[in-house]
Amino acid sequence: MRLSTAFALAGLLTAALAPAVRAGDGPADGRFEVAQLNETPFFQRLFGLGKREEPPKPGGPKILRPPAGGAAVRPGQDLAPGPTTPKKIVPRKPAPVQPAKDADARVVLVIGDRLADGLARGLDVAFADTPKLTIENAAVSPSGLAVAGTDWPKRLAERFAAPRPPDVVVVMTGVDDRLPLTVDGVEEPFRSVAWEKVYTARARAVVSAAVDRHVPLYWVGLVPMADVDLTTDMAFLDETYRKVAGQGLGRYVDVWNAFADDVGSFVASGPDVGGQERQLRLKDGIGFSKSGQRKLAFYVEQELRGWLAGAAVAAAQPRRTAAGGLVVSLTDPDAGDDDLVPPATVAPPREGSPLYRLVVLGQPPKPRVGRVDDLSAQ
Repeated sequence: MRLSTAFALAGLLTAALAPAVRAGDGPADGRFEVAQLNETPFFQRLFGLGKREEPPKPGGPKILRPPAGGAAVRPGQDLAPGPTTPKKIVPRKPAPVQPAKDADARVVLVIGDRLADGLARGLDVAFADTPKLTIENAAVSPSGLAVAGTDWPKRLAERFAAPRPPDVVVVMTGVDDRLPLTVDGVEEPFRSVAWEKVYTARARAVVSAAVDRHVPLYWVGLVPMADVDLTTDMAFLDETYRKVAGQGLGRYVDVWNAFADDVGSFVASGPDVGGQERQLRLKDGIGFSKSGQRKLAFYVEQELRGWLAGAAVAAAQPRRTAAGGLVVSLTDPDAGDDDLVPPATVAPPREGSPLYRLVVLGQPPKPRVGRVDDLSAQ
């Protein structure tokens, strides 16, 4: 019995391990198909224990790439695009609507060179929400008191002759004025004595063109430049403007230190009107950025707002004649008698009150117990 069982197991083992050759089912050319060797252990196949699990091969799952060069796809991954979360589009906030200027708004005329152009832009932003005041930018670049073809006193006279003359004049110039001037047929170099004399006279003529018409004029000073030599020349011209405007003809607005470091030199960035560090000057070392324009206008804005408030107060005052007297209406009622006004009746202090003791009886207030003036315990 044991021998037959052994032969049976051996037969089964031989049948499982030997390749099965099927001669009858082969192709016509005489080739035979060899069955693939089943790598499952015999006893697992004999007792139905299932297929042995193979360990994962190193390198991870194989990545399939689409032929068009798209994103990498792993086996079993759906190539169709899945649902995507819609991107939330935040609408841009509309620009604030600025109030329209009043029909009788005060006109601020800004004249000068490219620096004045930046100043006018900054003032336009500063007074955008002020209907009672409008900014008129009349800057010309290049221009100046030494530049040929720029006669600012003549231009001011023409502007004052217009139907709606300006109420205030703001001047900022000088960056283009480092040119020689012809004096009595002789060309005088920049910063010479004769040059300074003629230039100062031209500056006074600009101020007089406004002041003679009883129009206030604000002369804005210059600022440091990136070039050291240019900064020196700007300081020279700035002192000239200070002297001219300081003689009672106009008002000088000093802005040098607002765009300089501790020693008065050029700085490209600094705090803006809100205290934030910003780029204030352009790359050319002369012009102003938008933040710089607004900061430059800030100092002029303070002067103009003070003038605007004063103008409103002056408009509410009684009119004066050419002789300077007040205008009195002839229909006013007659004045009353010159009787003195009787004194007001004051009620006497209440009896027993501290005021009664002090005023009527002439006795000082009673000291509080424990206070330094309490002498009852002594």
